[in-house]
Amino acid sequence: MANKSVFTAARVANADVTGWLPDHAVVVDGDRIESVIPAKQLPSDVSDQYEVHNLGDLSLIPGLIDAHAHMHCSATLDAYDLVTTESLETLAVRSAKNIRDALLSGVTTLRDIGSKNEIAFQVRNAVRSGVIPGPRLLLAGTPITTTAGHCWFFGTEADTEAEVVTAVRQQKKLGADVIKMMATGGMFTPSANPRTPQYPASTLRAAVVEAERLEMQIVAHTLAAQGVRNCVEAGIHHLIHARWYHPDVTQPLDFDTETVKKMAANGQWVDPTFGHHLIGIERKEAGEAVLPPHTAVAASPVTDADNIETAVKMHEMGVRFTTGLDMGMATAPFARSGSNARAFVIELGYTEWEAIAASTKETAGAIRVGDVVGTLEPGKIADMVSLEGDPSQDIANMERSVDVIQSGTPVKLAGAALV
Repeated sequence: MANKSVFTAARVANADVTGWLPDHAVVVDGDRIESVIPAKQLPSDVSDQYEVHNLGDLSLIPGLIDAHAHMHCSATLDAYDLVTTESLETLAVRSAKNIRDALLSGVTTLRDIGSKNEIAFQVRNAVRSGVIPGPRLLLAGTPITTTAGHCWFFGTEADTEAEVVTAVRQQKKLGADVIKMMATGGMFTPSANPRTPQYPASTLRAAVVEAERLEMQIVAHTLAAQGVRNCVEAGIHHLIHARWYHPDVTQPLDFDTETVKKMAANGQWVDPTFGHHLIGIERKEAGEAVLPPHTAVAASPVTDADNIETAVKMHEMGVRFTTGLDMGMATAPFARSGSNARAFVIELGYTEWEAIAASTKETAGAIRVGDVVGTLEPGKIADMVSLEGDPSQDIANMERSVDVIQSGTPVKLAGAALV
């Protein structure tokens, strides 16, 4: 007989993730939510049929959804050195440790959009077979990049349109759920200029057409204004970072309202990665070491405030944001996904409930798993995380997980890991 459980808490997120249901119970049958009811409606003999977990004065929300990870990266200042020198075996062990950290922090669904094929697919197989603990994994495998382009050292290098289309097909063959492309250079790669495009819109469009034919979403890293324009023109589903750097290092951001209008009208999502950004700012303010900027932006007049301002404008113009920490980069530890919600409140002006919904329901919908996870509703998979205090009053509580339930099974209870 399938396991039957009940989880009660002082505050349970409602089905819209807009408010609390006080003193409610989530009734679970196997891996699915059977019902969400007031705790006082539970029968007196409930413990005869169900394993009852009284979580106490905590806030129970859907499991966090993080749409941006690199499982084999170390989330340390020497991440580049490690990922370019460590053996596949060491990277695999590191990946197993990283995704466990993410799970125990409350991330029950994780989209990895850039890790070596030899690592990512094997790790997902190990999670699915119960060999190692980890979130539900959606994978891109290796990102598609140009020769010597951004993240070439764990990417598939493809320069021509034909090579790019072949690379898309190859990732599908290996089991990819999503395609990742590097539309511009990036900060993590010395040989790639983040201010300039790597692919023209026509090549990106060819990749989009092929990905859609194969029933996959396609996401693209872009830091340059022209890269954003190319992604919007090509119909890229999710733009990662979506910064607006001018090709001239002496110039301010080249923000383009017409392109943003098209982005919003097209329903293209943006992963602004401001949780990663916020952690870096806080570390710098605390006197901790942070990575120096890429040489292409080191002398730039652009400030953190400028990048935040353009992101706020994009959101005000109707662009929707996913939560993605860029896990594995220097200031993006795998246990810190809750910083996404903090950054959405602190830097982007979201309300606390809007940030909680972005971390659960909204991002689940954006990555096309909203029919099975992202809310606490009957029929959905029972992925849940309990948090200290009330995150709708103090968004910092999003980083204070106490209990984590994955597919109806506790993997962390009362702060103690069970896996």
